[in-house]
Amino acid sequence: MASIPTASRLAGTRIPRRRSFMAQPFKHPASGIYYLRRKVPPELRASLGREFKQSLKTREPAEAKARFAEAWAQAEAAFAAARAQLAGVEAIGVGDAHQLAARWFREEQARVEREGAFTEMLAEGSRTASGRGDEVGEWATSYSTFEAAAEEGNGPPNDDWAAVVAPHIAKALSKHKLPRPAPGSRAAEHLSAAFLEHLHKLSDWAMSRYEGRYLALGLGVAPVQHLRSEGPKPSMSKAVKLMALFDEYSTDKTLNDGDTRATRKTLASFQATVQRFTELMGDLDITAINREVVARYRAELARLPAKGEGTRGLNASQLIAKAEKEGLPRLSEPTILNHIRAVSAVLSHGVRLQRLPENPIIAGGVGRSAAKAATRRVAGIRRRKDYSPDELRAIFTSPAFTETDWAPPRAAFGKAWYWLPLLLYYTGARREELAQLKASDVKKSPDGIWHLNILAAEDEEDGSRGVKTEGSRRLLPLHPDLVKRGFLDYASSLPTKGQLFPDLKPSPSGYFGANFGKRWAVYLKETVKLDSSVSPIHGFRHTFKTLSRDVGIPEDVHDAITGHAGTGGIARDYGSMTLRRMAEELAKYPEAPTV
Repeated sequence: MASIPTASRLAGTRIPRRRSFMAQPFKHPASGIYYLRRKVPPELRASLGREFKQSLKTREPAEAKARFAEAWAQAEAAFAAARAQLAGVEAIGVGDAHQLAARWFREEQARVEREGAFTEMLAEGSRTASGRGDEVGEWATSYSTFEAAAEEGNGPPNDDWAAVVAPHIAKALSKHKLPRPAPGSRAAEHLSAAFLEHLHKLSDWAMSRYEGRYLALGLGVAPVQHLRSEGPKPSMSKAVKLMALFDEYSTDKTLNDGDTRATRKTLASFQATVQRFTELMGDLDITAINREVVARYRAELARLPAKGEGTRGLNASQLIAKAEKEGLPRLSEPTILNHIRAVSAVLSHGVRLQRLPENPIIAGGVGRSAAKAATRRVAGIRRRKDYSPDELRAIFTSPAFTETDWAPPRAAFGKAWYWLPLLLYYTGARREELAQLKASDVKKSPDGIWHLNILAAEDEEDGSRGVKTEGSRRLLPLHPDLVKRGFLDYASSLPTKGQLFPDLKPSPSGYFGANFGKRWAVYLKETVKLDSSVSPIHGFRHTFKTLSRDVGIPEDVHDAITGHAGTGGIARDYGSMTLRRMAEELAKYPEAPTV
């Protein structure tokens, strides 16, 4: 029997850090639509299949994350129902069977009406020809309802109506994530009887429409009610306000994502949005926030002004009054979408806690409609994202890069004025990834390659620095032109434990590059005289991708350099993209313009 390792035997041994992985939405590689995908436990596969898969009906990552919670809860409910069925408890009662059949009836009726396909729900009878003598004219087909056809002996083979409705039952069970009942069970009999009853109702309606008589949709079927598996409506005994739900959401997000500056920034933004919701719609209990309320919320957001002089500190009513009186520009569609997504995330947390039966923003389609409006707005602008060669020449031949004694009129950020834009150009990195670097992050590999170390995990423990995703932790080779310009001499002149750019101080939100970003935009406008639609800082990231493609740097290589690769620790854990390979390819990248 192997002995248990002792502390002394483990001394000096590097124990790998255990990584925890949270379930995430799956993005379909072809359609781009997000899904929930979960393996079904082996004992439940006979009734649910091997995989629980549900479309989140969005291509937007943030919206998919909000919908993921509801889909996960539905998966849990489906597993619970299947386990109950295994234990001999009926997962589908008589009421559920009729409710499923009624839902199917409404969907099929709406489809047939929309397509005018009434004969699909009728039995075909004899065909007769019209014409004179030996000439045959048009053929006419007679139709009857399914019930009438059955009475005349023209039903399905062996009069097996159960086989006719079986595919519809299977589709309904799959849609509502309910287990398939065993053949011959009471649940199977309930379903077959309910669907057959509604099939005949649908055929009767189709005959009326085929003969030209109009009947309102949905007549004669049960109203929409909760299935037993969907649970009862939330109890009203304990009222919960939206801000109280946000507090619970905030605690949960901090536990899951960590108390980082990125998390704190997101929560501060969401809190302001929730507060604005209460100003616009009232301090409602969350159960009172229904589809109609969120539709009105979107309309009210469209009345709010964009940021402007004299708007700070005003509440929603005052802002709307000011906008209407002074004719101020209103919130843009992308900004409205951001507000809606924030509230949606909080409401989805309520669904996950079973405080709400649904997220009304998702269920009512408000989020989807706002996303479409925002997409149309962005598409209409057609803003260029990368710098042109002329713009790059104007930037890198401007005073900050050519005049030794040049000093900015305000915001003396030291050598960051020179080195930070060059690093952005040569690496395609995010602003904060570079602004937060320490001098010790400029390193030389064992095989002699100088590079930047973008935040090893152990450097994030104090929460003062962070990365966007795990894939953002990476090594970045230095372009030869940076070395030629003296970047290594600059880095070596700094205290190794200090910042690479000591004059960049963190903003109240904790971001080292925030103030530089603002002043850089002013510099481009006032000093460089650059009139461009390109984002002042992020434009370098798009430019890096464009120029990399132009010179033939492979996609997987420039993805690894920019941190777009899918897995964390590129060039660190598995060697799938080596530092040497990236350095060799980066040498092809064109040098920044000079005078």
